[in-house]
Amino acid sequence: MKNLTFTVTLSDFGLEIHLPSEARLLLLEQNNARFDLNNDELFFLLKKGQIKMIANDLELIPKLEFDKVVILNVKAYELDANYLTQYLVNLAEEAGINLRDKAEPLKIPNNIEKACATYADEFLSALGAFGIKLEKKKAFSPKAQHRWKKGLSEIEFFVKRPDSQATIIWRKSNELVIKAGAKIAEIGGMKSDGTPGLAYRFTQTLREEQKENWDPKTFITTADIVLKSVNEVGHFLYFAGTNSWLQLVDKEGRSIHELSVVQ
Repeated sequence: MKNLTFTVTLSDFGLEIHLPSEARLLLLEQNNARFDLNNDELFFLLKKGQIKMIANDLELIPKLEFDKVVILNVKAYELDANYLTQYLVNLAEEAGINLRDKAEPLKIPNNIEKACATYADEFLSALGAFGIKLEKKKAFSPKAQHRWKKGLSEIEFFVKRPDSQATIIWRKSNELVIKAGAKIAEIGGMKSDGTPGLAYRFTQTLREEQKENWDPKTFITTADIVLKSVNEVGHFLYFAGTNSWLQLVDKEGRSIHELSVVQ
């Protein structure tokens, strides 16, 4: 994947990602098939961050549990959505992802396959920033045990998301320090119907406790903030919504889970 600069806006429908090519992604927190799809669009259905279906025909959607929809508008690519859909299906299957209800297989000409690879590099790079990847999700047991050790206090862990950036030190077993200058997410933690969820309320409680240490106008922390757990760090920074043991990584890309899990 390449380095990419893109813009994100929050609309009434969801998060809109505007790419340099002028292609557009729409991320919807949605668990039903009641969404519109144009001829130059394709979609992904996801469940807990794992891609379950890739298609460009709503009629193909089976009885399937999902909690997120990603719609890609490919008009800017001047490419047949059928070919790009097939290319993505091929990538997913090569990565070991078991997809549901695919369209009839389509042979992709070599020159079009090269174009698909170029375009996919752009929008998959953007989706990767939101934890959406064309790869099989690694198993993670919620019962995994983690143990702090002194060596971990010498490692800087980072959060690098479109909505939040921070440097974290795991100073003691029950003390994680978010270094001053961190960017905290402005929105998040809402249910699919737009009402505040438990994550939102917990985040607001943490932020209220630390109100002297961050600026509500810029959403930048003005002093080091000490929290008790990785879970609290994820809530404070970005309303959680993803496994923070996998979200916090060091400069070599190793997760805090990987470095502290008890084997």
